[in-house]
Amino acid sequence: MPATRATRSSLQRRLVRQIIESSRDHPTALAVFERAREKMPSISLGTVYRNVQLLVDQGLLLERKIGKKPARYETRRQRHYHICCLECGALEDLAVPYQEALDRRVERLMRYRLEEHRMEFYGVCPRCQAKPGRGPRPTA
Repeated sequence: MPATRATRSSLQRRLVRQIIESSRDHPTALAVFERAREKMPSISLGTVYRNVQLLVDQGLLLERKIGKKPARYETRRQRHYHICCLECGALEDLAVPYQEALDRRVERLMRYRLEEHRMEFYGVCPRCQAKPGRGPRPTA
């Protein structure tokens, strides 16, 4: 018996979510599509985009948009910070503990009830620094 559209969609959605959950590189939708095609050659890029957006809308995935680079995705985990390469757009988790004391300080100062704060660092990753023809870092 052939799979119905809803069944296919559920299988495709599960695959998309599984790929993002198992990734540590915060993949773009295009990267998710390329990985999904290895397991499900019939999946389309549009299907991946629709399912990623649905999972974001449902709160199961987080979308990280840095400047004009393509959005990157991750699953909800413990609170953490990111570091982003300004050249290639790589986005990585930063091994710096989440500063809950900063939330409390801002709550006291502004009388908001905070849910979280986000902090992102920007620079040039080691791979981009090693590219031929890259000049020395400018000094201040």
